[in-house]
Amino acid sequence: MAIELMFSKANTQGLRGIAALTIVFFHVVWGYGISPLLNMWGAFFVTIFIILSGYGLEESFRMRGLDGFWRKRVEKVVLPVAFFVCAYNYLFPYILPDDPLFEGSAMRKCLDELLFFSPRFWYVFFILKWYFVYWLGTRFMGERSRWIFFLICALLCLNMPSPAGHLEAEQSFSFLAGVLLSRKKAWLCAFTQKKVWQWVAILFFIGFVCLVLKTISPFHDLKGSIAYNYFLCPFRLSIGLAFMPLLTLLRPDRSAVMQIFGKYSMEIYIAHIPFTAMVKDAESTFVFFACSALCFCMLLMYSRFVARKIGIAQALFIIVNVLFVAKYSARISDTLALCATLFAVVFYYVLCRYVQWKALGGRVAFVLCLICFAMMLVLQYGIDPYSLQVDRWSALHFPIQNLLSGVYPYAANTHLGGYASPFPVWQILHVPFYLMGNVGLSFFFAFALFLWSMFKVQGKAKATMAGLLMCSSVAVWYEVAVRSDLLTNMLLLAAMVNLVLHRMSREWVDAKCWWMACAVGLLASTRMIVLVPLAILLFPYLVGMKWHRQISVVLLTMLVFLLTFAPFALWDWQSFYHFEMNPWTLQTRQGNISDFVVFLPLVICLAFNHKMNPRRYYRNSAFALAAFVAVTFVHNMYSTENWNLFSSTFDITYISTCLPFCFMSMVDSKDA
Repeated sequence: MAIELMFSKANTQGLRGIAALTIVFFHVVWGYGISPLLNMWGAFFVTIFIILSGYGLEESFRMRGLDGFWRKRVEKVVLPVAFFVCAYNYLFPYILPDDPLFEGSAMRKCLDELLFFSPRFWYVFFILKWYFVYWLGTRFMGERSRWIFFLICALLCLNMPSPAGHLEAEQSFSFLAGVLLSRKKAWLCAFTQKKVWQWVAILFFIGFVCLVLKTISPFHDLKGSIAYNYFLCPFRLSIGLAFMPLLTLLRPDRSAVMQIFGKYSMEIYIAHIPFTAMVKDAESTFVFFACSALCFCMLLMYSRFVARKIGIAQALFIIVNVLFVAKYSARISDTLALCATLFAVVFYYVLCRYVQWKALGGRVAFVLCLICFAMMLVLQYGIDPYSLQVDRWSALHFPIQNLLSGVYPYAANTHLGGYASPFPVWQILHVPFYLMGNVGLSFFFAFALFLWSMFKVQGKAKATMAGLLMCSSVAVWYEVAVRSDLLTNMLLLAAMVNLVLHRMSREWVDAKCWWMACAVGLLASTRMIVLVPLAILLFPYLVGMKWHRQISVVLLTMLVFLLTFAPFALWDWQSFYHFEMNPWTLQTRQGNISDFVVFLPLVICLAFNHKMNPRRYYRNSAFALAAFVAVTFVHNMYSTENWNLFSSTFDITYISTCLPFCFMSMVDSKDA
């Protein structure tokens, strides 16, 4: 056998197919309770799977470098797993209502599996960790230090416990072995057939020795300990490596079936894993294969029609609107909620993927926007604000009423009896709309300003597209109906950022840094969350300044921000600072310092990722805003043991803060 054959693309893909099918087979065998001696052979094929992952990644790097590294990992691994976990936990309780696998909170199980608290998808967590290690070493280190770093990480994996027990430890060097095979491919290809089989024999001998040692006392007494991993790891790795030339003799490169299974090996693995626990007899085995096949088809559909066609901004746009539909339709009936949610998914997917926006340009689109604008206005005035169970409008109305009457603003209550929390600049900006009799009118001003900024920067066609997207959003119509100021705040921010982003450069920022520091301080005095997109935009410039200017700019920003509160602090210091329902407390009550610590590295990464590309910046800002809400909600779910996302504990309307940046990213990526 020529060693070059084993390293061919067709053969490695075929080997992945063999490994995936064999893993499924041994999981079924494990369910029947057949001898563990037979079942342990399944782990060797997991080893092959991981070796081939490392090999393929290194081969890809040698051809294309790290270009699009994380985008590919997210598309091929993270998103399919996330999609499957959600579909599995929410759909299959209806298909198999009596199965104990689906007892308990679906949301809790989703979060446990997506955060890898559950060992069920240990392989995905394991491979993602090695992807990160590989990227870190390759991106920031030289060849020698890179391999030292890889070895240290492998040793840590071997010697550290994990939620998956020994499963990760026994595979600690498998990924690294695949990378090494790619690096040494030229040397290996010089091997004669005789030398190949000599190495196969040596590897089998090493595996046999480890097998014997781990089954005899006192080594067997170490089972379950970290020391025991030192027998498991070389046992799995050596046998897995020895199997690869043997399996190549089957010529999977010539098998069309194995090529297909290899292409979709990750989908095969993901689709069958949750159902392995149900295998006990022939009937349950049939159900296992039926459910696995259904999930495999779902993943294929997702991969072919969603993951490859929908970008991050489009995905967030769909998710936000679907969440709104699901939450508020569920208040009528569960059946309506299911139907409405499915319809919303299809509608927004088709809207993002297939609608020819260019064909909707011109006067017709402009007239549609005007009609929707008028309908929104009618909707807002058609609803009695005092009948609403949302008090964002009154959290502005009554503080402004107090302010103009000479009464301390933050002593005001909303129409639902809560306390008001608008920051000073936000109150001042709403005074004209209060005098007009409706603070909700600020939305229409922000709407118009946002579209005007799009018109000035991107042109009439893209401004019209943005308007149509806004008018199609259920979340936008909800914000209008309840007279909420949340989306208004973000539209205003997005408009201002849009006007300056396309003229920003290092020299321009250096010349305008004092004015920008003042502007950031004033914007922060509208709502604290505006600092997220501002940080993503300005942090790279701040890092590039000299240290004394950095300190001066930060101090000026903080000074301007604090000065906006100074009149209110001097007015009534006790109420402003010591009252437990002061504006600081109210605007941060759903957050936690630990959420900020988790979130900060993401913001920094996103800040350096966009490289002043407008579409990237809009996308990164939208993702960061949605991620911040998600991190906060997940933390609150675990701390309160409340797994109902649609309960009053969680205000999902906060996720709509990402929508203006979604609109700009989606429009910027369209060919207008």
